[in-house]
Amino acid sequence: MRLTLALPFALFAFACSSDDDSPKGGTGGGAGAGGSAASGGQAGYGGSSGGAAGSGGAAGSGGAAGSGGAAGSGGGSSVPTLLSETGLYSDIASETLAPGVEFYQPAHVLWTDDASKKRWALVPTGAQIDTSDMDYWVYPVGTKFFKEFSRDGTRVETRMLHKTATDKWVMIAYQWNTDQKDAVAVPNGVQNASGTPHDIPSTADCDTCHGKMTDRGLSFTAIQLSHGLTGTKLSDLIAQNRLTHPPAGHFTLPGTAAQQAALGYMHANCGTCHNDYSFVFSLVDMRLWLGTASLSTVADTFTTKTTVNKPLTAAGASAGATARIVPGDSSTSDVFLRMNERGTARQMPPLGTEDVHADGSALIKAFIESL
Repeated sequence: MRLTLALPFALFAFACSSDDDSPKGGTGGGAGAGGSAASGGQAGYGGSSGGAAGSGGAAGSGGAAGSGGAAGSGGGSSVPTLLSETGLYSDIASETLAPGVEFYQPAHVLWTDDASKKRWALVPTGAQIDTSDMDYWVYPVGTKFFKEFSRDGTRVETRMLHKTATDKWVMIAYQWNTDQKDAVAVPNGVQNASGTPHDIPSTADCDTCHGKMTDRGLSFTAIQLSHGLTGTKLSDLIAQNRLTHPPAGHFTLPGTAAQQAALGYMHANCGTCHNDYSFVFSLVDMRLWLGTASLSTVADTFTTKTTVNKPLTAAGASAGATARIVPGDSSTSDVFLRMNERGTARQMPPLGTEDVHADGSALIKAFIESL
């Protein structure tokens, strides 16, 4: 079964950079009559120009999801209703991965409030990833990324990013059913999903982070795949001739082990917004996305060059902050203070987390004191 998502084109556009709480779904559509996503029913989809919402039955009880009005001239993006239809698994019951799907791990993990995660990538057979810019990979059409979230022992959701055209990505989350046999698309997101504190993002929320890069992949990248962990890594992609401009080998972050961990933490948790391809860079010229050609020393990284003793340019700096990073003094460093805020406009990262990450905070504090 497939459903038609008639969402605004801007949510899937390659050049889109949304940083607000955009309307969820089409501007004219509401939830399907079969029940809200939060209660287990599959939401219907209205057209972006005012089409009616679907009226399908509740997911899990056999009713089909509604397919709303057409977007624009009548076309919508066809998206699988069920995770079992996305191509992640050849057999979801046994969790057998489909041919070509590869498990991978990033070297540096995004903090999402104690949620544990698994990740998979599917790069079309015979296609190469454009790595002419080693810091910002461009993936071939047909690429899919999947990320599964579990919280407090409960498997809650699996997200899919699917590159359907040169300038389009479909981004959607699937909430696992109570019986854990399949997961259902929830494009409007779900708060406190499956009885846990975990919030499933809407399609618009997905774009808030993924839309600030040249392409949408955030953890299947040169620095993130430079490690000795299990799963696909950079050396594998090089050996298999899957990169258009392969590097000589893995990239090593500079400094002590603690400094490397802190640089990697900011790369994963902050760099997806704070990079020079993001519109955020025009407002705050801070770059926390590491560059592979600037890793000779800690001082050589873009992270230190654009933060240490740099004046505050963002509105609403944290109380007591005197610079982005003040060497040796985390109490006056805005980067550190913001990552210890929640529920305010100063919170960093701005979404995906409701709890301060104590270990991450300690990493950055130690990093600042080491400078």
